Amino acid sequence: MPGSRPIYRPNMDDAPRPVAVMASRRTAGEHIQLHIHRRAQFLHTSSGILRVETEQAAWILPPARALWLPSEWPHSITMRSQVEMRALYVDPTAAMSLPQQPVLVEISGLMRELILALLHEPVDFDENGRGGIIARLILTELARLEERRFDVPMPRDARALRVARALLDDCSIDHDLDRWADEAGASRRTLARIFRAETGLGFAEWRARLRAVDGLARLADGASVAETATAVGYASASAFSAMVHRILGGPPRRLRRAG
Repeated sequence: MPGSRPIYRPNMDDAPRPVAVMASRRTAGEHIQLHIHRRAQFLHTSSGILRVETEQAAWILPPARALWLPSEWPHSITMRSQVEMRALYVDPTAAMSLPQQPVLVEISGLMRELILALLHEPVDFDENGRGGIIARLILTELARLEERRFDVPMPRDARALRVARALLDDCSIDHDLDRWADEAGASRRTLARIFRAETGLGFAEWRARLRAVDGLARLADGASVAETATAVGYASASAFSAMVHRILGGPPRRLRRAG
């Protein structure tokens, strides 16, 4: 993202009501380049997995989770599979009491139903009628959502970012740091120093965190623990489970149920 310039995507930014919703179907591998919105966004999927990336971090969203993005926050989106995406657009004046930085949250059944209900209302819904009641309930629920610390901090240096993005695309790649350093055009020592300084994690810790977060997203989307372990680069389900417990503080099955 360094050196990239956000573009303005109007979409529902100019909707006539403080809360608007949009639904879209996206294909696997589709990428929405770095952009901003005048409004805050609340992104989730009814099916499929997507990845949202900002300069500071990346998040992997299965249907169990959603991402709150404040207004004017540059981000890009990549579809990990075919995705049924839902996006709330909240006018900044209605979002002043909501978080002023990105927050990953569990999405409740009630919030899902409220978003679906608002989809069936016209964009210029009656603020004193059903649409207005739904919109006010959505704002109430947004204020009650529980944050989940399943982010992956991103480096800013172009060399480390090249490595990070390659692993975001496929975290099962098992190159050692020397191999990644060669591909990034940096020494092993320099690459290790950059990851530690810019993400707060050593390279091995950073990759393990990515694998844990990626794995939980796969589990939430219906994959088994064994399938997930193989997909993120572990030889056994037990090794994957031990890593997730160490990194995120609980076994995969419990963390999946929490989602």
